[in-house]
Amino acid sequence: MSPAKISPSRRIALFSLNEPSDGLAFARELLGLGWRIVATANVAATLAESGIQAEAVSQFLGIQESYPFPPTLHPKIELALTTPETTTIDLVFDTTYPLSKGNDVGGHTLLALAAKGNRIVVSNRKDMAKVVRQLLQNGNELETGFRERLIVQAYEKISNHYQTLTDQKEPNQATPAYELMEGENPYQAPAHLLTFGDSDDLGLGKFNQLSGIKPCFTNLADLDSLIKLMCVLVETFLKNDGKAPYITIAAKHGNPCGLSLSWDAPEKSIDGALFGNPRAIWGGEVITNFVISEEVAYKLFQSKERDEKLGDLYWMLDLVVAPEFHQDAIRLLGKRSSRKLFQNPTLFNPRLDRAPWSYRPIRGGYLRQPPNHLVLNWSEFSNLPGDIEKAVIDSMVVAWAVAWHSNHGGNEVSLVKDCNLLAVGGGPSTVDAIATALQRAKICGHDLAGSVFAADAFFPFTDAPESLAQAGCAYGIVPKGGKNFEMIEEFFSREQIKVLFLPEDYRGFCRH
Repeated sequence: MSPAKISPSRRIALFSLNEPSDGLAFARELLGLGWRIVATANVAATLAESGIQAEAVSQFLGIQESYPFPPTLHPKIELALTTPETTTIDLVFDTTYPLSKGNDVGGHTLLALAAKGNRIVVSNRKDMAKVVRQLLQNGNELETGFRERLIVQAYEKISNHYQTLTDQKEPNQATPAYELMEGENPYQAPAHLLTFGDSDDLGLGKFNQLSGIKPCFTNLADLDSLIKLMCVLVETFLKNDGKAPYITIAAKHGNPCGLSLSWDAPEKSIDGALFGNPRAIWGGEVITNFVISEEVAYKLFQSKERDEKLGDLYWMLDLVVAPEFHQDAIRLLGKRSSRKLFQNPTLFNPRLDRAPWSYRPIRGGYLRQPPNHLVLNWSEFSNLPGDIEKAVIDSMVVAWAVAWHSNHGGNEVSLVKDCNLLAVGGGPSTVDAIATALQRAKICGHDLAGSVFAADAFFPFTDAPESLAQAGCAYGIVPKGGKNFEMIEEFFSREQIKVLFLPEDYRGFCRH
């Protein structure tokens, strides 16, 4: 590479070092090459103690005033680093101090100014040794390509510093809470729960485990999905009714296969949720917003009706989560050591978290977006039919929440009747999703006449709506959209299916 000549009139090196002694050998070498050394006060003092001539930055600038910031941030330093109009600084040797000591604004600003001015910018001892070696070997000249690499490294150092500060403020930094039994698969070990602190009362680190072996990765990942669904349901009812019903969510792999609510008795919601899909819930998860009493625990433990239908008394639930457990309930459900019981009193009145961002790890970084915290407010929708019974509206809430917060491969469609989830399906197309949901409902023996459907994305054609009409659906909730929207709207009107069309941007994709 061709050498870049350094004008003798510009041979000034500025040292700003976290460890002042790092500059001793390099300062001697540069002085021997005819350079002039300028240094921050602590570095200049260290050099002077070793008999090395150096000017303090304030002396170089010719300033007597005292400022509440380092003299390296003085405008004259910027002039010397970025313009040829004044006495110039041609080399900056700047090793910033770590964040454990504070935010080194001055040090990173020096690097940025030196890079902007196309100076020789050195941010570590190893590169400084290379710089001095090239100057000695090339008659006080530096290879152009090497100078460019030094500038790139300076920008990388600056970027990493401020990205770390950003991560701390957002935050995406966490501290270990405890080790998990295993990862998503047994070979993915060790696995850990890490938490952001104490600000979120529904953070998984705030749940008290009452019984069972250590949870695994899937237990907590599934629980996180169920907490989100529970919060969406409760907040929707609070917004529209001022209160929330008893809610039970029965799920597998974080996706509800049964969900039921009751305004009268918690036991009703337990039965409705477990028998949404009594085969699928075997080995699954249950979460409630009410106390698990001994009576409720018995329903979660075994069922004669289940025995009659499937030839097995026991639900074999792997995870049961509630705001409170009675001691008799803990004794009964705790008989199975692999069943984990988690308690958090905030589930009596759960709310969505207020974090400004949602993150998804990806290769090389992460994706960031505002969280999907949509809560329906019926007063905002003028097309809500006025003659719909309260039970149907409640069923619409259940259907909407399940379709919007399940992940079965996309295009989720849920079926609900009498506030009980009958089935949910997803797939590469809405037609496939509906076929899956209808098949699951049929296998479980559910009557779909008069049921409510919800789809998390618009219908592009009438093929999927035709399947819903043939199955007996009487109500629905789906976003507007697509060039055939008027045709879809006319179809439902002709079939006398009352559908609430949500705004087009209310699409319900999740967990991508």
